[in-house]
Amino acid sequence: MDLSTYGNLPKVSIILTTFNREYFFTEAIESILEQDYPNLEIIISDDNSSDNTFAFACEYAKDNPSIKVISNAHTKGSAGNRNNGLDYASGDLVLLLDDDDLLFKESITQMVEIYLRFQKKYGIIIANCTRSDDGYLSGKGIDETREVSFQEILCGQLQGEFITLFERKLLGTRRFNEDLKRGNIGLLWLRLHKGSPCYYLHRPLKFYRIHAESLTQNLKYQPLEMVKNYEQDILLFYKERKACCPKHLAKLCAIAALLYHQGGNRKKAIKKILQSLSIYPNFYAIQACIYLLLPSHFLPKLKIRQRIEK
Repeated sequence: MDLSTYGNLPKVSIILTTFNREYFFTEAIESILEQDYPNLEIIISDDNSSDNTFAFACEYAKDNPSIKVISNAHTKGSAGNRNNGLDYASGDLVLLLDDDDLLFKESITQMVEIYLRFQKKYGIIIANCTRSDDGYLSGKGIDETREVSFQEILCGQLQGEFITLFERKLLGTRRFNEDLKRGNIGLLWLRLHKGSPCYYLHRPLKFYRIHAESLTQNLKYQPLEMVKNYEQDILLFYKERKACCPKHLAKLCAIAALLYHQGGNRKKAIKKILQSLSIYPNFYAIQACIYLLLPSHFLPKLKIRQRIEK
């Protein structure tokens, strides 16, 4: 793809966050270095790894002046590590990549081409990903290249894993919430989507790896930690959701109720059920009422909207 007709190309900061992943890290950084986009800044943010990951990163930086390696003095977790990378980013556009995922060739070029073709109208460009376990697309809810409205994002119509390129100026001083151990990514994305139109490219531009270690993360089922994300999600744009998609908002409240019940907080579970039913009568709230009659350990683990925090 030829971008020469667009003149000066925007600088793109790719933030590669890593922690004790020396066996995947090399593939991830190689996929970045194979990009054909000429104006890249690569920031490797290491979360105080105890293996050779940081040493490998420094070796790559010796041979490539576009790579900047930073390390946390102590392990911060995925949100803190991403924030560390964001603090060092200087590009016009930013893309986050986990250390066990891979960019397909020309991924950056294809997304920037959309950005420039529409004269920077869309401050957020998203595309799909290919899952490593089954080869299917990881992003659901949209099946054509087009503009995506904020209402679609707000009402949860897009689910799963997408790759996102966004204007750094949209961030301002916003960062990921380091107090939330699960699901903090979607909350920041919501705020960004509120501030800019979004365009979706219906093709996979990232290889989204599903492996034993990431599945183990999903098995760390901590309902009272997970519900913190839902409480924040419910509060964020509450009035807008209640007006345009009350059914979705009520569902979020019902799921929070089930999580509270599984965590042993029956009082808050009842409160969230009542809130759910007051917003919109729904099956999920009725189901939660039935589950209240059962001991919490009889409830199955909820297959709910949670991005794996790698």
